[in-house]
Amino acid sequence: MHPRVAREKRIIEIMITNFCLDVHKRFEICSDCQELLNYTEKRLLTCPFIENKPVCVNCEIHCYNKNQQDKIKLVMRTVGSKMIYTNPLDTL
Repeated sequence: MHPRVAREKRIIEIMITNFCLDVHKRFEICSDCQELLNYTEKRLLTCPFIENKPVCVNCEIHCYNKNQQDKIKLVMRTVGSKMIYTNPLDTL
């Protein structure tokens, strides 16, 4: 696995897990969040730009379907700003 993809996979897993814990008040990731995590990992691993992968928001191809795109935006809005406190090294 390309280092950039591995890093993004690790970060998105942290974000979705933190989102589920904070918003759904669960001690472990719920089935909806696990489904979103599986979807994002699949998209990352099949990215056509693996070698020179841009950040998804800057990508010319948007490979997420609309429903999943809305979900991941909600996750990022909800826990993204908290990442500096919970995972400072990954944020930088």
